Amino acid sequence: MPVRLAVSTFGDVAPPDVSWIVDTLEECYERLAAGGSHEVRLCIFETSSLLEAFFLKERSDVGVSSTDFGQRFFAMHEAWRGTSRITACIERMRELPLLVQEGGMRHEVGHSILHGHPNYYTIPVPRSLAQLGREFDLPANYLINLLYLTSIAVKDYEVTRLLCNHGYLQDQAEYVKHLLATSDEDILAWNIAMISPAAELLYLLSHLKVLSCAAPLLANPGLEAQVEKWMLESTSHLPPDRASRLLNVPLERMSLMGLDTIKNIEYVADLLVDVVASPILSKM
Repeated sequence: MPVRLAVSTFGDVAPPDVSWIVDTLEECYERLAAGGSHEVRLCIFETSSLLEAFFLKERSDVGVSSTDFGQRFFAMHEAWRGTSRITACIERMRELPLLVQEGGMRHEVGHSILHGHPNYYTIPVPRSLAQLGREFDLPANYLINLLYLTSIAVKDYEVTRLLCNHGYLQDQAEYVKHLLATSDEDILAWNIAMISPAAELLYLLSHLKVLSCAAPLLANPGLEAQVEKWMLESTSHLPPDRASRLLNVPLERMSLMGLDTIKNIEYVADLLVDVVASPILSKM
């Protein structure tokens, strides 16, 4: 068996919901982890409030210092305590089409296979980000947030690439379509971020996560035009210069990444400093 799931539920979670999630994960591990074995803790929450309270305590207990940028997601993966943990929120999932739910759950399986070790959550600050911090006198916690957002963009790209290489195309397309849809909250967040270049940069890098998650689908001829259209639409609320700088990284540069996650993070950090961060922060 390629996966051993230790399942915990929080709140009133119906057994059929548990069974569906477990079956979805096990099928994906069977396809992705041929010859491998994984131990994963699966936590299923009835409501968003239960999920948020759980992670608030966890972040405090394990000393996670980056800002929580994951409030909008219905499923997540981390390995803060040494082993992979996948979390899912039934309340958030019920609002979504089945293919989006499947795509999201498989996305977390990919993370557990590629990034299931604590080393992927304690990454040294790349030299380019450290230099950026010195040049613009950035606080340490701000640099940690830049590193965190850069790392999740890289890791999301790697996961979609893995899933596409194993035949998961339509569900991943529907999943990234859902992620790329611009909400009123996104527009409000951007309008607030425009108060300062530092806030703008954090917003743009948080948006890079979803763009990077979509980018590997561009390699499929049947999906390329549609996915690129979704990516362009998702940045249409940004000024053209901001949108073009941000899109340059996933559209033009990330396909050159190899299989070493840490080296990929350093590579993308260098790109972001050059293409996005320095031009924006120079206006401070």
